[in-house]
Amino acid sequence: MTAFVILHYRAIDMTKTCVERIEALEGNSHIVIVDNASPNGTGRLLAEEYAKKPRITVLLNQENAGFARGNNLGLRWVCEHLEADFVVVLNNDVEILQNDFISQISVIYREHPFDVLGPDILSVFSGIHQSPKSLHGCTLESVRRKYAKVKKSSNPILLLLSSGEKNSPAIWKRVQRRQRAKQKIDSSVPAQGVVLHGSCVIFSKRYLAVHKEPFYPKTYMYYEMEILEWLCRQDGSIIRYDPSISVLHYQYVASKQEYKSIVKRSKFVIECLLDSLTAAEELILEAGGEEKA
Repeated sequence: MTAFVILHYRAIDMTKTCVERIEALEGNSHIVIVDNASPNGTGRLLAEEYAKKPRITVLLNQENAGFARGNNLGLRWVCEHLEADFVVVLNNDVEILQNDFISQISVIYREHPFDVLGPDILSVFSGIHQSPKSLHGCTLESVRRKYAKVKKSSNPILLLLSSGEKNSPAIWKRVQRRQRAKQKIDSSVPAQGVVLHGSCVIFSKRYLAVHKEPFYPKTYMYYEMEILEWLCRQDGSIIRYDPSISVLHYQYVASKQEYKSIVKRSKFVIECLLDSLTAAEELILEAGGEEKA
């Protein structure tokens, strides 16, 4: 059996569409929706709507715990209540493309046993293949370099430029293509030990047996997958990217509802990213500042 964890915040139509698409997939599944204390009451509405569906569970968080702790709540519930072979953490704005997605995960696992798996993720908004995010692992140097770069983006003018993907997909697409070309990222080729994109990530039973809450809880939003890569590298866990399974990613639904202003939305992103980078630096330093190759 494969479980799906969907983090919900405000956008009820998107969540319901996501649920319907999962229900249409071939194979045995259970869906866990985690409502991150939606202020519009949609978490309660979802709980009422799915109350009579035994294969759908709605968890009502008492606070907006962000990406890491919100998803961890759902993952822990799965570990404690279900016998799932795999758990798919899925943004509610993601559409799975293959009807046999569930069985394909098992095929990949038999051929290449993994702890964490990521599919090909195509952004509908920009046309960019979002995974892998990076072929290079998270290091103390890369965290500090990223922090310095993001800190410079706090300039109001740069804030507008940093929102390029939301405002000008064509410009953002060119920038992203240059960055991916510089790293020589080829999303058509399977890879191992990479940084995956967090909109769709799959955990194996063996990994969750040891790590029931795999996302680093000191982050609110952003940089979770870079930290996950670092944590996996420390204990020898296997991260794999496999483009034989694929999804579409419709972006910015929840953040657009929360922040209508481009500048406010960009400030929110930067503040969260800086906090996550600080948490990543502290984590690595607490481990002695030493990183396994």
